[in-house]
Amino acid sequence: MKKTLIAILATCTALASVAALAACKDDPEKENEREEGTYYTVTYMDGTAVLKTERVKQGEKPAVYIPEKEGGYEFVDWFATPSKNHRYDLSAAVTQDVTVYAGFTLYKEDTRTFYILGSGTSELLFSSNWGKVITDDHKLTKAAGKNEYTITCDLKKGDQFQFALDSDWSNKRGFGYLAALQDPSGKTAFSGQGSVYDDSSKGSNIVCEYAGNYTFTLKTYPNEDYYNTAGEGYTEERKEIYNLGTYDSIEWVRNGDVVNNAVTVTDFYIKGATITGWKDMFNGATKMVGSGGVYTLSVYLKEGEEFMFTSQVTKIEDGETSVSVGSEYIKSNNLTEASRALVDGYTEAGANMKAKKSGTYTFVYDSTAKTLTVTCDETAKPAACDYYLDGNFNGGNYGDFIQTPDKFKLTETASGSGVYKIENVKLTAGSELLLRAYAEGETADWNHTHTDYQYAYLAANEAFEAASATNNNIKVKTEGNYDISFDSYSKIITISTHTDSADKFDLWIKGDSINGWDAKFDPQYRMTLSADGKSYEYTVTVENSLEFGIAKYDKGSQEGYGDYIGLSALGTAGDANDEFNPGSGSNFKCTTAGTYKIVYNIESGKVDFYAVNE
Repeated sequence: MKKTLIAILATCTALASVAALAACKDDPEKENEREEGTYYTVTYMDGTAVLKTERVKQGEKPAVYIPEKEGGYEFVDWFATPSKNHRYDLSAAVTQDVTVYAGFTLYKEDTRTFYILGSGTSELLFSSNWGKVITDDHKLTKAAGKNEYTITCDLKKGDQFQFALDSDWSNKRGFGYLAALQDPSGKTAFSGQGSVYDDSSKGSNIVCEYAGNYTFTLKTYPNEDYYNTAGEGYTEERKEIYNLGTYDSIEWVRNGDVVNNAVTVTDFYIKGATITGWKDMFNGATKMVGSGGVYTLSVYLKEGEEFMFTSQVTKIEDGETSVSVGSEYIKSNNLTEASRALVDGYTEAGANMKAKKSGTYTFVYDSTAKTLTVTCDETAKPAACDYYLDGNFNGGNYGDFIQTPDKFKLTETASGSGVYKIENVKLTAGSELLLRAYAEGETADWNHTHTDYQYAYLAANEAFEAASATNNNIKVKTEGNYDISFDSYSKIITISTHTDSADKFDLWIKGDSINGWDAKFDPQYRMTLSADGKSYEYTVTVENSLEFGIAKYDKGSQEGYGDYIGLSALGTAGDANDEFNPGSGSNFKCTTAGTYKIVYNIESGKVDFYAVNE
């Protein structure tokens, strides 16, 4: 009887233990307590369907899981959001409940050709010059039967680049596509920096932080491409600039140190809204003088001038010298704390600077510390000068301006404008010219000190070139009669074809909601000459907001970007000028609905706005 009772009790005890264990397994919190640790759930999704769940102990990694999907779908990767714009790294330790989304695609052969475009001091990016030059050396090699493109190249610290189809940067694949930023040792190899049409990290330039020889593999999934129609400046004609690949990625391997270490020299030049018209003008008036890694420039700036510093790289190899626009910039984030009191625009990320007062500014840039020190002398102003045309044009000789100075002297277009001009000069092909400046009222001869302005000061014009690699005089390529002007503030020479008509220019309105910042050379965007021949006019209706500028070309020309006319040219006569002055930036901007007439004064170069009462 006792044995039977003991057996029954033992059986009951065992059953109770099993029941307790089962209850524990049904209760995740109790199971965690039993297993001593915190566990999280990883949920794997395909759209709204749960593929599976996995419990992972805190600090550990999930198991590798590669799902399959019927219908010929290829699994690409796991993503952090349903939109699949951001990949999820399942090799990272789990620290919370996670939901990841499977990326599937149907294979489609990619027929595009990608190139590496950018700028820097490495051989390939130096020659690219921001995509102005594209050769087979810049071309990525596509693998047979796979949408994988590879290229191996040297990169030096500070180089910036993306992969794209052409010089318009169509289908650009930049920083946001990188699969990793650090090498296996944990050293950061790449960072990102904003670029043109930068609507997301995918549109940012890749910046090299660790010099070396790299192999890049761009993987593309054309079926998953889409167009960012909300991007600033998007138009159907320019849609390929806004092409984004949801699943695309850039993988890389550092093979070792840089292979080709050609000698390069970096110089810095000021660039601004009026001081250079946002053109890259590489000349003595804009160049910082460098010594021991410290660069200095003293330059007169008008109040409100918006500016920054760009770089130019000179490469010296095998006795040959070549130059390219560099990838390094000096902006407001380089300012020392004391210098921020003299110029506006400081942000941690870096932005354009703006002169608070008119005066002669001295900039000192320490390229090692990456700091920009600024001082300003508000009393120092440029000395007034007289300007003369010199050269061997039209059958003449150098020095003719000394014998007959009035014949070759430029005349100020309007009192105080600082713009000087000489019209209807016959220039024969092959002849040369330059401008010589003397102190105002000083006799023009060889016994007085003069300043020369040559090809480096000329606004881009395909009818002219530098006389030679060692002679910087302006050489005439296309014979004709020309008007020659000189802006004494920006030190820019402009040469345009002479015409007896007052209608000497084409001015095109370009803006965000007008034509996406493209002067498409459509007559509907062209300003018209006024009846008195003194101004160009355009009428525009603002519904919500409008931000825009004006591109000025010689009559009939459609080369390049033209001369930009923006906020710095705002006049004082218009009754609606305040409506178009945002107070910062380079563009006109209006947020007040209405119809307005835009007037560009030919003589003064100023733009005024007038309300149109319909």
